[in-house]
Amino acid sequence: MEGLCSQTEARWFYAFYSKVYERLQPYFTSSEMREAGLDLAAVAAGMDVLDVGAGTGTLSMQVVGRGVSPDRLTLIDQSEGMLSQARAKPELAGATTVLADAHTLPFGAESFDRVVSSGAIYYFPQPVLALREQMRVVRRGGVVLAMGSLQPKPLLLRLLATTFNRFPTEEEYVGWFEEAGLRDVRTLRISNPWNSKQYALAICGNRPQDNLPLIKYLGSRTLYLINGTRPQDGAVLPPADPLCVRKPRGSWWRLPLALARFSVAMGAFAILGPLQVLNAAVGMRRLRLAQ
Repeated sequence: MEGLCSQTEARWFYAFYSKVYERLQPYFTSSEMREAGLDLAAVAAGMDVLDVGAGTGTLSMQVVGRGVSPDRLTLIDQSEGMLSQARAKPELAGATTVLADAHTLPFGAESFDRVVSSGAIYYFPQPVLALREQMRVVRRGGVVLAMGSLQPKPLLLRLLATTFNRFPTEEEYVGWFEEAGLRDVRTLRISNPWNSKQYALAICGNRPQDNLPLIKYLGSRTLYLINGTRPQDGAVLPPADPLCVRKPRGSWWRLPLALARFSVAMGAFAILGPLQVLNAAVGMRRLRLAQ
């Protein structure tokens, strides 16, 4: 069912999960995993970097730790609750935060040297469209990097996981990148130090050096929040698939369906979340005892 593979349900989820995210996140991913991904994309000082689905700035903190100046770092997310925590981190002072839709990035073409994300791409209803947007805003020869969970092998866990959200296979990740037009696609299995058998995937590809037709989108204009502040009246904003606009008449029936999907997804997470925390806690204890 992939319950959270929808912008509406994902916003609902992070409206409350953002309040406990910083405490629970270390049980799901690790700095070692993210560093391996950043190595794969060769993120380094002197680059302009965009963090898509940046959340509370976990990945961005490590980007800054590699020498990237905060004033050359941009974080984008659709959850104000998550971005507000990123803005509160002293290490990210000077970085730009943007509340907007990852499918229609509010940036000009060839604005960044690297576009990175961690734990975000499988939330996007249209991952290929989102990757094409990332390729549009990265400079020619630049790199787009995504890190994400892989589909669990045990059948019961796989059923629970895919009820909660999308959990792609490695082949699906590669297919998205290639369909988006990225080249020299390469992958790396990454894992937490306390559980080397539970893999995620780092995948990156390059924007071609030759000229590509810019992808153009038609749609209503949306109101972005940049660094938590509304743009001035009369500011020209790029066309976008809006975050908060009046829905077309006749779409009222979508709300009950969204609520049903969300409820089932939360039921799956109520089982998966504690299982993951317990498994991680046991693995962390074993690692401490072995050191």
